[in-house]
Amino acid sequence: MFLEDISEFVEFLSIRERSLEEILAQITVRVLSPLSASTVFICELDKENLIQTLGVYGVDKGLAAEYPDSYSFDEKLPIPDAIRNRKIIWISNLPTWPNEYAALKGKPSVGNSKTFICFPIEKSGTPIAAFGIFCNSALKPDREVEVFLKVIAHLLSLHLYRSNVSSEGANNLAKTNKAKPVNSTGTAVITDRQLLILRMMSEGRTNIAISELLGYSESTIRQETIKIFAKLECSGREEASTIYREKLETTS
Repeated sequence: MFLEDISEFVEFLSIRERSLEEILAQITVRVLSPLSASTVFICELDKENLIQTLGVYGVDKGLAAEYPDSYSFDEKLPIPDAIRNRKIIWISNLPTWPNEYAALKGKPSVGNSKTFICFPIEKSGTPIAAFGIFCNSALKPDREVEVFLKVIAHLLSLHLYRSNVSSEGANNLAKTNKAKPVNSTGTAVITDRQLLILRMMSEGRTNIAISELLGYSESTIRQETIKIFAKLECSGREEASTIYREKLETTS
């Protein structure tokens, strides 16, 4: 049902470099037209565990001012819920917000919106952003639509967070070990989970922030961090992050 819309979006992204405003406009007007989308926005989780608005399309500034530009990762709101729980949040009884989101009581709905959908955007298996949609139709949760939205999320992630390797960087990469660091016996020493934690560490995230994002206890993250330092034979987070950026970033 949505294959043609996905194909058109892929072509749109591939023709030339697009600004975020252009992408949001295309998604609203073309890609999500089968869902009667009227407004879209994208928010990103920063290193301090605050969720910041990156862009909005389809809503006037006055109404946008009714909603905050940032949210705490721990707040009981649709956007933090989508990122924290790695799931699609689907609300189809607007303009009334569900009781579980008490902070939104009394907030005006966007235009004639009847449905709000919010879904996470991931990078290398880590939820780092959320995409929200207001629709003028009353839409009930639907498996086919959810799969469609997940594809859109993957395409957005690839476009927004892709790594552009320059020719100089490519030459340097050819001179370095592309595989995981190895010990004296030649055996890989970094597990997939440790590699993920190391990547998030290199982004400046604390153990608490990493534990909340990955769903592990802080104690588990701390223990894994200690193991990472020992395996890499380094003295701390800064040195481990440098090793990651120089030898592992392109493989994670």
